[in-house]
Amino acid sequence: MPHAPSRSSGADRAKREDRPRRDSFAFRVLFVFAIAAIAFALFKLSTLLFLIAGAIVIAVIIHLIADPLRKHLKVPPKLGVFIAVIFLILIVAGASYLFGAKGADQFDRLAENLPEAVSKIQSTLSSGPFGEAVTNAITGNGGASAVDIAGFVRGMIGGVLTSLVYLISTATVGVILAMYPEHYRDGALKLLPPRLRPRVREAVNLSGQSLKGWLVGQLIAMAIIGTLTSLGLMLIGLPSWLALGLVAGLAQFVPVVGPILSALPGLILAASIDATMLLHALLVYVGVQQLESNFITPFVMRQTASIPMALTVFSIIGFGMLFGGLGALLATPITVAAYVLIQKLYIEDEFGDDLDIKGEEES
Repeated sequence: MPHAPSRSSGADRAKREDRPRRDSFAFRVLFVFAIAAIAFALFKLSTLLFLIAGAIVIAVIIHLIADPLRKHLKVPPKLGVFIAVIFLILIVAGASYLFGAKGADQFDRLAENLPEAVSKIQSTLSSGPFGEAVTNAITGNGGASAVDIAGFVRGMIGGVLTSLVYLISTATVGVILAMYPEHYRDGALKLLPPRLRPRVREAVNLSGQSLKGWLVGQLIAMAIIGTLTSLGLMLIGLPSWLALGLVAGLAQFVPVVGPILSALPGLILAASIDATMLLHALLVYVGVQQLESNFITPFVMRQTASIPMALTVFSIIGFGMLFGGLGALLATPITVAAYVLIQKLYIEDEFGDDLDIKGEEES
């Protein structure tokens, strides 16, 4: 026989109906605070996060060598990684032996010659009819000294070298990630609900394939740009041609912005000699960059996701403004990986678009 609902049960029901509203509001407030706290912590730990990103890039470079050994020669994965690491160490050691002493000497001479070169340019400009106005426009109303300008240029060169030191400091972590990529990937995926893990794993794998393609293209471009720039500057007789070529090659890792900044030391040094040398140096830099933009960059774009050039430029500027030189250095590889993840997990899943993403057939 059914029992009539009691008055107390009606009161309990009202409390249960009212509780979700209070809990929901509290949850939303806590969620907003949690998001703000996470964002603040990530910003404060940005250097650490970029070092982790650098370690991932190193791991990808190692796998560029180890994966063909595993696929074609049936070498065990860990042994392939070990061989790849030894191979990279031998390349760095060989390059240091062949070019280290000469390159270090040229970098020292470049650092010594730049202040004198800037002073000479300022003197030449000041002697003209509009020289004072031009000098003020270049150096600012405060009249920055030649040492200040040369210090900025040396700082740009030092920024490249400092970035290399950062990458070297993360090499150990990069080797560990290369040894156990699935372990760390699957460990991170455990933070997600089980239903999302297969799709996210697929997107992460595809992002890694795209990043590999981009790195292959960039390493080839860096080698070609550095070699051609060194040869061109040597042929025209510009001092410190090897150091300037190394700077140009390394700066190629940061597309668009890096090549422009890397040309400044060579052009300043050439301008301090005479107008003919400046013209010849300008022709070398412009000619090499035309080769890069018309032949090398299209090759890179065929190997990786087609990222809009404007997005690349703004990501470099934005990361540089927020996080400094390290952010600008790693902005493009991070953007490559994030671009693929957004395409797979947002555009395809949310809107149902079937996108043709480079590297998808290999993932």
